[in-house]
Amino acid sequence: FDQFLFLVDWFLTFALSVPHQYVFVNESMTWAEAQRYCREKYTDLATIENEQQTVQLIDTVNDDSIDLAWIGLYDDLNSWKWTLEDSDFFKVGEKDFRNWYDPGPDNYGGQSLCVYMDNGIWYTTYCFNYLPFICYDGKQFN
Repeated sequence: FDQFLFLVDWFLTFALSVPHQYVFVNESMTWAEAQRYCREKYTDLATIENEQQTVQLIDTVNDDSIDLAWIGLYDDLNSWKWTLEDSDFFKVGEKDFRNWYDPGPDNYGGQSLCVYMDNGIWYTTYCFNYLPFICYDGKQFN
């Protein structure tokens, strides 16, 4: 029984340490179109939980010499939320990770509800702007 618990513990540790798989899509779409595309082909728009994943995303985007890309964070007018809200997806504290530009989001005129990343820093803008985007591919692990 102890060996079984050891194997389960090892597997969970390994599974939780596997880096997320991101796919950069170098096609400009609105935020909603990008989300629909990611949900159809992968899992959802990119969700970023920590600094390590920020670096991973920068590397993903910079491979194509483009800095701007939609990510899966949006403002529902009450708070900032990730499109992938599955509580099992996040470890403690990860759901609240933010990497805003200084001084932070302004939601200009109540219209800047969607978030894009520029070289790892997050900015708000109108959701109907056209930008490339980053998808999270969780299907590789299912």
